[in-house]
Amino acid sequence: MSMKHNKRQRKKLHIGEFQEMGFHATADLSHPLDEAQRDALIDAFLEQCIEANDMLFGGGINRDLDGYIVADGKRKSATDEQRECVRQWLEGRPDFTAVRVEPLTDAWYGHD
Repeated sequence: MSMKHNKRQRKKLHIGEFQEMGFHATADLSHPLDEAQRDALIDAFLEQCIEANDMLFGGGINRDLDGYIVADGKRKSATDEQRECVRQWLEGRPDFTAVRVEPLTDAWYGHD
């Protein structure tokens, strides 16, 4: 992508001023959960943290929570404020330990 691109190409490729950022989040479960408990926990996370803060989550909870988070909306980037919301929500739950919220990365190409 070192070649010069015009505005239409940059938009189509999600580069330059059209770059979209997201972040990876993981957390260990503090205790084993059965399927119903995992479903209730992921539902609470999605409703109270992700959707309430205009984000989308690709991932799930099995032995731990693991996923990638982006802003909800076309051509939007996740923000440091949204990263902090996720961190605070996960750290505020007794169900999780070892919470890790990674820095923002390019949601399309996986780099800074």
